[in-house]
Amino acid sequence: MKKTLVAVAALAATTGAMAQVTISGLVDASVTRTVVTDFSAGTTATSIGTGAQYTGGDLNIGGKEDLGNGLTARFNYGFQVDTMSGSTSTTSNANYVSYIGVNGGFGDLQMGQFFSMLHSVAATYDATGYSQANMNMQVAQGASGTDAPSNVGQLLSNQVQYTLPSLIAGLDVKIAKVLAGSSYGDRTMYGATYTMGGFSAGYSTSKDVPSATTTNTKNVYGLSYDFGVAKAVYSAQSRKLSTATTSDTGTQYGINIPFGATSLGIQQTSYSTPSVTANTKGSGYNLMLKHDLSKRTSVVAQTGQEKVSAGTNKGDTSAFSALGLWHSF
Repeated sequence: MKKTLVAVAALAATTGAMAQVTISGLVDASVTRTVVTDFSAGTTATSIGTGAQYTGGDLNIGGKEDLGNGLTARFNYGFQVDTMSGSTSTTSNANYVSYIGVNGGFGDLQMGQFFSMLHSVAATYDATGYSQANMNMQVAQGASGTDAPSNVGQLLSNQVQYTLPSLIAGLDVKIAKVLAGSSYGDRTMYGATYTMGGFSAGYSTSKDVPSATTTNTKNVYGLSYDFGVAKAVYSAQSRKLSTATTSDTGTQYGINIPFGATSLGIQQTSYSTPSVTANTKGSGYNLMLKHDLSKRTSVVAQTGQEKVSAGTNKGDTSAFSALGLWHSF
């Protein structure tokens, strides 16, 4: 729900137009228990902590203005509470969506920091809500949570994003460029989604150039169908690093079943990452039970496990369980 902060009538004297500023956000926090087992060493480590499982605590200040002639300008400035552990709370805008843009009959043009198209497609076609503990982005983001520059699949700054005008009902096509000023180097992205009735399909591809001699290409595909009594979801990923001779791949299958205000999400994931020395194959599952206390507040319970089936860490497992609250405003 968005709350209006200020209505600025700076142009009212000449055009009668008003620029409106709003505030919106979402707070997500869970108590999470994680158990990591090192198979070769025969050791088990357990940790319990608090923090975000989904989007974290974010605050958005945004606005839009009718420029006339079918044009609309808008902006968003995003802050995020990244850490909620003990007495520490860190707030910054370094990790959330911030942009300025204009749209009209020509389409939509935005500049700023956005989630990558890979991340957006993976999150859309996820039966369990794409939590931090999920393996959905094992390939596009990096196996076992690796966040190396060549693998990062989430927020990208220095980005120019263009959405084509709608030519076919239900089809959305985007093109984006991450400029060389980004710490991740030049990156070009294309994405498309198509929705018709209960059916939805999505695709995104990303090619980044971290150096003059290195290129990395990643793809994410997604399909879903809402039968009413349940929603079936499938997604797949691939990654080809120019420094590796083989491609990395991953697949996800899931279903989300609603029971009134409660929904159950089940997702199974498997991946093969020969370019990664430690974990070349693995699989796991994620379960999510979500109960809506209201339109804005939900209780979310999760559990899941990952097991490495090939590579240096063969036999290692990582299991988690979490219970938290999610409130939007």
